[in-house]
Amino acid sequence: MRLLDFLFALRPLVLVPAWSFFILGWGLLGDAVAFPPDRFLFLSLVLAGVYLVNQVVDFESDRINRKGFFLQQGIFTRRLYVAAAGVLLGAGIAGAVVRDAFPALVVASAFIGLAYSLPPLRLSARPGFDLLANAAGYGLIAVLLGAGREALASAALRSWVAVPAASFLAVAAVFLHTTVMDLDGDRRTGKRTSGVLLGRERCVRLAAACGVAATAAALTSATPVLIVACAATAALAILAVVRPSFPSRAVCVGSTILFVLAAALFAPLFLVAIAALALATRLYYRRRFALAYPAL
Repeated sequence: MRLLDFLFALRPLVLVPAWSFFILGWGLLGDAVAFPPDRFLFLSLVLAGVYLVNQVVDFESDRINRKGFFLQQGIFTRRLYVAAAGVLLGAGIAGAVVRDAFPALVVASAFIGLAYSLPPLRLSARPGFDLLANAAGYGLIAVLLGAGREALASAALRSWVAVPAASFLAVAAVFLHTTVMDLDGDRRTGKRTSGVLLGRERCVRLAAACGVAATAAALTSATPVLIVACAATAALAILAVVRPSFPSRAVCVGSTILFVLAAALFAPLFLVAIAALALATRLYYRRRFALAYPAL
């Protein structure tokens, strides 16, 4: 049970957006034939380590926002999380260097992730920088890492600028809604985020603007799958503006599903794997914590 607990303590569902954009980078900018498992693994290891660090730092706000369980209920200790994070980060970076699997971007992913959570930078508590860090980590680095150096060297300038730009803006739109969801806990713990600074209404409007900009960037890339995903994300974000009762969770979950489906066009088994992971996670949380997670 402890091993199973630790597997879900890594919060694998949080990795889904990064995986989706990695696959989109591979499919839209790479060769979409030889999938790069090494780069995929090293990115996953680094992000898993970063998420453990984030859970340690955000212990109190996660407790209030009902996002944390394992540390808050004493299942695992913060010391174990820190040690495991060190192993995961070290393995991901060392593997990328040894395999020459675009190590610069793997290191950049680790740096942004740690800078997001840890002082003195702690970008997660710096309005604007929290938004940029998330958009860069998911929508930029994951896409470029999926594409690979060789593909970026040979791809048309318009494509390798437009695709990451559209992904960056789409992630920004979704992130703004995640910060709206965390407003209560962030305010109560004194954490200054983009959501705390802007408030719900301005956050939602900025998210819609990012969604529209993402769609415009996708149109210049001339890639139908990205255009549809960004346009649908923009529609959800606009709906949240038009109907204030429309929940931010619906924007986040809906957009995540859209990009999973887009990625699945290049890797059909990805959809099967994510569906199985979501089902396993729901069954685990129901049995372990009597909680319906992920919420449908």
